[in-house]
Amino acid sequence: MISLKFENLDYNTLVSNNNNHIVINKEGEEFHFKIHLKNIDDKLVVFSNGAINPEKKEPPIFMRESWVNDMNYSSIFVDDKTLHGNNLKLGWGIGKKDRHFLKDYSEIIKKIVRILEIENKNTYYFGSSAGGFMSMALAAMHSETTAIVNNPQTYVYNYYKTTVEALYETIFPDMLHKNIQKEYSTRLSLTSLFRVCKRTPSIYYIQNRLSKFDMDKHLNPFMQMLDKYNIDSTPIEFILYNDKSAGHNPLSKETTLKFIELIIRNNLILGNK
Repeated sequence: MISLKFENLDYNTLVSNNNNHIVINKEGEEFHFKIHLKNIDDKLVVFSNGAINPEKKEPPIFMRESWVNDMNYSSIFVDDKTLHGNNLKLGWGIGKKDRHFLKDYSEIIKKIVRILEIENKNTYYFGSSAGGFMSMALAAMHSETTAIVNNPQTYVYNYYKTTVEALYETIFPDMLHKNIQKEYSTRLSLTSLFRVCKRTPSIYYIQNRLSKFDMDKHLNPFMQMLDKYNIDSTPIEFILYNDKSAGHNPLSKETTLKFIELIIRNNLILGNK
């Protein structure tokens, strides 16, 4: 593991630490990444975490990093520092009261993309559940990029009450919930973020239609708010599948990798894409 300052991030450092855990210090905060560069490809996929179990493994955690040998493209795995040292299981990149960590991740990833001379249009963000929320947010902050998400959250406050309350009490102590949701709307609502960014990213939204909680609390409200606020939804492809036994659980490794490969090779052409 190597630690370096954001300002000192350069090509030689990235290449010499390929396949390693790196820590980037940016404005006093340390952020953890794993970077795997493939010389044979000009595509990059950035992976964000879903829920973790801190009783089994404490952060930093890089979900799906074991998949790298099955990928023909470069990849970055993002640890969510929101979960460090507080026993939370989900963080959505919210950060701390005075700092939105997703913005830091975005600035770091955009710098890495520039250094590697990867085109934005060849940069993809992938995640499921909370990682799906983070991926859509990161794509909104990064022009011309695409998000690939599976059973994501779209509104943090629509997740299970106990989890949301634990998050609020940890990150925003002594604030009323209604005030948190108003003051920090762009951290908690994708449609609020899209409106501020003035951008709806290209999204492949892959959803199990038989996961009722996801449909009722996230997909349907998301579509309703897109229409309510006249947010352009044409860049979004909604891909529904039916798996009652799987519920909210993500697709298998094999199916997920197949989806990613088809999308980044432009072999999955749907609707207006």
